[in-house]
Amino acid sequence: MVKNSRTFVLPTSTQQPTIRSASPEALATVALETGFSQWVFALRRTLFTTPVGWLLAMWFCWDRVPHQLIFIWLGVFGTIWAGGLWVLQGVIRDGHRMGRHRTRVLWVAGLDGSSWGLAAWFLMGHDPILDATLTALLCGVSAVNAPVYVTFIRAYYLQAGLMWLIAVAGLLGIAGNSHAIDYAVGYSVFLGLTIYYMRAIAQRVLEGIGLQFANASLAEQLRVALLVVRHDAATDALTGQGNRRALDELLTEQVTIAGKTGQVFSVLMLDIDFFKNINDTYGHMIGDDALRAFAQRVREHLRQGDVCARFGGEEFVVVLPRTTLQTALEVAERLRMGVEKSPLLTTPLVAVTVSIGAAALIPNQTAQDLLNASDAAVYAAKRGGRNQVRSTANLGISA
Repeated sequence: MVKNSRTFVLPTSTQQPTIRSASPEALATVALETGFSQWVFALRRTLFTTPVGWLLAMWFCWDRVPHQLIFIWLGVFGTIWAGGLWVLQGVIRDGHRMGRHRTRVLWVAGLDGSSWGLAAWFLMGHDPILDATLTALLCGVSAVNAPVYVTFIRAYYLQAGLMWLIAVAGLLGIAGNSHAIDYAVGYSVFLGLTIYYMRAIAQRVLEGIGLQFANASLAEQLRVALLVVRHDAATDALTGQGNRRALDELLTEQVTIAGKTGQVFSVLMLDIDFFKNINDTYGHMIGDDALRAFAQRVREHLRQGDVCARFGGEEFVVVLPRTTLQTALEVAERLRMGVEKSPLLTTPLVAVTVSIGAAALIPNQTAQDLLNASDAAVYAAKRGGRNQVRSTANLGISA
């Protein structure tokens, strides 16, 4: 049973909601996948801002470095930059799954770092102050990229590592000034400290992502557990139909809605004919099987939106929302014929008929009044010979 706002729905099957819990391994995998996805989007945003770094480098170098070298570096970097954006756009369109796209995106990160490292080869060695400024710029790039890569730290190792390797090689091999070693050492220490702290932060971030999914999993388990409780509280354990408690709540709500909107609804009272003979002949276990089979037969002949509940013993009530008495009689006759046409059980052979009483809500009636009217109609059917449908109209009660 689910109760949603003002609409009350009785269970339609005996199957309960299933509680599933996520394993720690599954949560870790989801955290990694989510971290990768977040990093892909963050990397794309960062690449869009990369030209700002180019402008800074050009501003620093314009009066100190041959323009040809500047444009060669920008050409190499720009080509890699455009290709990286193109790859990332394709990865995002294709679902940015780690298993499928990890290698491609790692290539983008590695080439981005390599392009920044090439600044030492093309732009340094012309002025000691410029070398210091560009070394500081590389440190800034490493610092700015650190939070971008925090959800996929292994990519930061690649990007920052290649940038460091190429830049330090340029400083030591090409710069050719007395401060090159100082700049290389300073840059190395800065990057080492950045990676050291980023590892701890990245671990906490991934743990946080995992906890988010763990909490979501627990919330889902709680939601399903509540559904199970509601299902059990409103379900007849034998037949899987609604129980008397659920029926009373549904009828009360339907009467309230009818009072506010004037919407008509009807009920059918079903009583299996001579059911006691089944218990006396075959025993209560076969009787229980027959009740379950009867409930299934009723479900097969109901319309969408009709609901059935076990009233007690071998009696069932079907609630027909937005249904006039005339239509209710048609549904009842279809049910009666459906029960009569074939046995409920084949081993042993158990065939039954059903007497049905139909009633529609009339003004100022309560839910109990409606049940009493349908009960009176079903007893009229039994007195009339059973295996038939009677209504409140047959009893002189106008609907």
